[in-house]
Amino acid sequence: MREITSHRPGKILIGILAISALCYVFILPLILQGREVLIFGWMPLAVFFWNIQTLLWAVVFWVYTSKHWPYR
Repeated sequence: MREITSHRPGKILIGILAISALCYVFILPLILQGREVLIFGWMPLAVFFWNIQTLLWAVVFWVYTSKHWPYR
C-alpha cells in the first residue's frame, strides 16, 4: 500500500476505486429504489451496474500495473 500512495498515479488509482465504491453503496440504491428493470430481458439492473463496476476496476488495475507500477 505504501508504494501505491507514495506517487501520483497510485493516489489517482485509490481515488477512482474509492469514488466507484461510494457510488455503488450510496448512489446506486437511489437509482434503483425498488425498480424491477431487466437489461437484455434477463439481467437485473443491479447486476448490470455491478458488472460495469467490476469492469472499471479491472481496467484501472490493468492500466496502473502495466504503465505506472513502481517496481517493474
